[in-house]
Order: sequence, then C-alpha cells, then structure tokens
Amino acid sequence: MTTVILAHGEFPSSDRTLGILKQADRIICCDGAAERLLEEGIVPDLIVGDMDSLPEALQQRYADIICRDSDQETNDLTKAFNAAVEPLPDTIHILGATGKREDHTLANVSLLADYAEALAGSGCDIDMITESGVFRAFCAKDASFSCPLGVEISIFAFDNTLQMSCEGLFYKTDRVTFDTLWKATLNHSIAEQFSLHLNHPAKVVVFICN
Repeated sequence: MTTVILAHGEFPSSDRTLGILKQADRIICCDGAAERLLEEGIVPDLIVGDMDSLPEALQQRYADIICRDSDQETNDLTKAFNAAVEPLPDTIHILGATGKREDHTLANVSLLADYAEALAGSGCDIDMITESGVFRAFCAKDASFSCPLGVEISIFAFDNTLQMSCEGLFYKTDRVTFDTLWKATLNHSIAEQFSLHLNHPAKVVVFICN
C-alpha cells in the first residue's frame, strides 16, 4: 500500500508528482492543502490538523474524514505522518512539503530525518518528492541509493562528529565536517548507485535531483 501525505507547500504540478498523488492508495492531507486538493476534484481519505486553514463550509461538508488535532507543540506534517503509519503502509510519499515559505521547507526537510528514524526496521519506505527531485533520509551506519548516472546529489547531516565515506560519487566525503548544511552539497553520481558509510549511526538527508 502506498500513502501520500500532502502538505501545504507547492502543490504538485508535473505529470510525475500529479501521477504519484492520483495513484496513491491512501491520501492524508494537511488541512492547509485540503481546499486546493478538493479544487482538483480529489477527495482525500483523511484531513489532519487544527483546521484553522480550512473554511468552515468545507469542515462541515467533509466532517467524516477530518481528524482534528489542536496540539501546538507539533506541526501539521507530523500530525499527518502519525496518522499515515496506522496502518503502516509499504511506502509513504510526502508531496507539497517545499515551496512557498522557506522556513517551512527547512523544517519539513529536517523532519524527514525524524520520520526515517521512527520507521527504521519497519519495512516502510519514506521520501519527500519535489518538482526537482527527491529527498531520502536514513538513520544508520550505511545506506545505498539508486540514481541516474551523472545526476546531482546533495547530502545533509546534523552532526559535527560524523565521518562519512562514499562510493559512486564524484567528490569524496571523508574530509567533510558536517557543521553546516552546505558542506556536502552539489556533488554528482559517477554510477547508477551510490553508497554512504558512516562512523556511527546518524540522521542523514540526501537530495537526488531529477
């Protein structure tokens, strides 16, 4: 089963992202994105959030699929993620998590690492798909990713004690100190798969361009 979480950023616009949205077995929509999704003629399986962004008329019309959560200690994307793992699907694609406000984009991308950590060992795969590529995350000592030859790759980590070696990338990462986000960005693949090897388990986010 494939679940799509639709956040309130840039609405899917390409054939690729719209196809992922329309082919999902289950759609969980943050309340801020629900009105736009409904305008496309797509009714989600669940609308999650505090409902401050959803018009009252739509709240009444779709009351049976609304999951109201007024917790101000977490954001709507995390509320949607918590709903998405019950029952646990095979794959979770997050759409609409980037674009519009840059602070929301940075927060959502960093949350992907938390979600990957929570799903470690569960058999459920998660990613965050944008119009220009895909964010993947892991929390382990080793990870491998398939990709087209020559595609641009950026790696983000949040631990200045981390040491990382790589295979299949043009620029080596073993001398990178991960104390700021830009340090391992703008690499590119020299094979159709690349691997990362860490000195200890850590949260890492990888962006693979289209």
